[in-house]
Amino acid sequence: MKTALTNSFDKVFLTIEFDSANQWIYNNWVGVLPTEKVIQGCQATIDFLRENRCAHMLNDNREVIGSWNSANDWIAANWVPQVLALGLKRFAHIVSPGIFGQASAEEMVTRVGNQLEIRLFKDVALAKEWLHA
Repeated sequence: MKTALTNSFDKVFLTIEFDSANQWIYNNWVGVLPTEKVIQGCQATIDFLRENRCAHMLNDNREVIGSWNSANDWIAANWVPQVLALGLKRFAHIVSPGIFGQASAEEMVTRVGNQLEIRLFKDVALAKEWLHA
């Protein structure tokens, strides 16, 4: 099963799919992400997790451009409690190459605190290895 979300220009900004071989949900974020698109995408990951229960999520931001800091309050207050209730245990976040996206990810980790086992990665293989551990 796979879900794709598009922006007003009909460009895909998020693809969500269940990787049955690895038993995790893979999210691939693309482009500039205004707050409303981050929230819309995060809500879609909640809905997807509800239908495809699993304990691990691989969140790929390698194609994200810029900051998404303004969504971090919503992520901490709304997204985290919902995914925890649905059984998510580990969240591997592959950071974007740009400093603004990396700063957004670091701020997200700070806001989420120890509510969810979350780690940031620059290397996809290491992220996958951590999820398998």
